[in-house]
Formats: sequence, C-alpha cells, structure tokens
Amino acid sequence: MSTPNSAAFDSIMMLNINEASPGSTLSKPFSEVYQELTSFGNLSSYSFDSVFNACPRKWQIKKMQADARTTTRMNSPTFAFGHAVGAGVATYDETLDLRAAIWSAFLAWDIDLMEIETNKAGKPTGKSFVEAIWALYNYQTFHEAETDLNDYEVVNIEATLAVDFEDGHFYVGHIDELLQHRTTGEYLVKENKTTGLSVVDPCMYSNSDQALSYAVVVDMLGSNSYEVLYTIYSCGRQEWIQHRFVKNANSKASWIQDQLCLHQQRDDYSELKFFPMRGASCYSYMK
Repeated sequence: MSTPNSAAFDSIMMLNINEASPGSTLSKPFSEVYQELTSFGNLSSYSFDSVFNACPRKWQIKKMQADARTTTRMNSPTFAFGHAVGAGVATYDETLDLRAAIWSAFLAWDIDLMEIETNKAGKPTGKSFVEAIWALYNYQTFHEAETDLNDYEVVNIEATLAVDFEDGHFYVGHIDELLQHRTTGEYLVKENKTTGLSVVDPCMYSNSDQALSYAVVVDMLGSNSYEVLYTIYSCGRQEWIQHRFVKNANSKASWIQDQLCLHQQRDDYSELKFFPMRGASCYSYMK
C-alpha cells in the first residue's frame, strides 16, 4: 500500500469520467485509473471509509487485493439493478425523456438481460431489468407529482470529487447529480438509491458522511449551505420515497475533522503493522 505522488494524483484527477482532459498525457478512462488508485493506502473514498470503520482488517485486505489487481467488480442483479435505475433517473432528471432514461438503464445493465434476483425461498425480490424499467415509469410520475425538481436544472451528473488534505492523504468520490434552482441559484445535491426495505427511515441517510463530503464542492461554488435530496426506490413496495436534508458550513468542518481522525488511525495501524478485526463485520452481502 504505497503512497501516490501528489503531482501525479492531481494529473489523474483532471481526467473526465470517460476520457482524458484536453492536453493530458493520460489516455486511460478515469474509471480504469480509479481502480489503480484504490491500491494506495492513503487514498480514501466513502466506500473504503465504510469498510475501515466496520473492520480495519477487512480494509487492509481490500487494499492488498487492489494492489495485486485481483479485485473484480461484483456482478449481480442487486448491483445491476441499482446502477441501471440510477443511470435512468439521472438521464430523466436532465432530459425529462423517459425513452432516453430507459436507454441509459439498458446501457448500465451489465449482466444477462433476463437474470433476476431471488431470495433464499426462491421468490423474486423485485430486482430485474424489467422491474428496473418499471421503476423508471414510476419515477416519471413521482417526479411530476411529488417533487419540485422541475424548478431545478441539472448542472452535473457523476461529478468527480477529489480532495488533497495536505497530510499525505487523499479522498475521491462522486456526486450522482448536482442541480441548481432556476430562480434562487441554490444548489441541490441529489442521490439516487434503491433498497429492498419497505420502510426507509430518514436516519439511514440524515447523518451520512457521504452527504457531508459534498460540502467541499458546494463551498467551492460559493455557497455556504445546500440541500441533499435522496430519492429512494423501494423494490418491495415498488414506489419512490424522498428524504431532504439541509447542510451548512458546519457540515464541511465536521467531515474534515472526521477525515483527519481516520487518517491518524490508518497511519497508526500502518506503523504498528496491526489492523484489528471486527467479527461483527465478517459477514456482508450475504456472504
């Protein structure tokens, strides 16, 4: 788990999500470069922070796997469904075109088109390509009848967030959608989620440090406060749910302080060559 050169990191983060920026000597897509960057012990993200908080030893193993280039993306109806619905929703928010949204969902579905997810009893869980399309039909109605999203325009989709903490540690992430109010100019960060749960309590998202990290981006755009809108599709109920939270300057300070504490922990564990195990986190994703 070596340390990336700061200048190289800055160059890499200049990449677009699909192609190198004009004049860049780096020809790889960002998605491929990101997979290489994940092997570095001082590069963090929301998912890696979640693993570290759950079990430092699991975090160490994931980093070693990335360094050995043995990590492969987990393909399953669960992940394909989430990616397809998320891509379709983002396209619909930008275009208000259901056909374009369905096409985006089709392109994002990266497993057999007829594959479906079943539970231990062999019953479908509501995650298949057909049900992803149904979720988009439901989203069209939800968008018009239950949200104020027509008052916003999409500024960016899958925006890349990169932070150099200047303590030897870096953070990268992505924002599903960044929107701006057509009249007030206020920013809205939108996260699109899917869940198998029938009841989605606001506390599941209100204190997410993922949403706090967005304060860095909004602050750079000249705003001290912003809102985060979670639109969540419940597969069990086959309906959309929304939760909205206001974040302010304290959000940025809280996230930065938390990150600095995590950096110190990781440095301490690395120096000791000791990453403790948390047995409660050995079992995840049903395996």
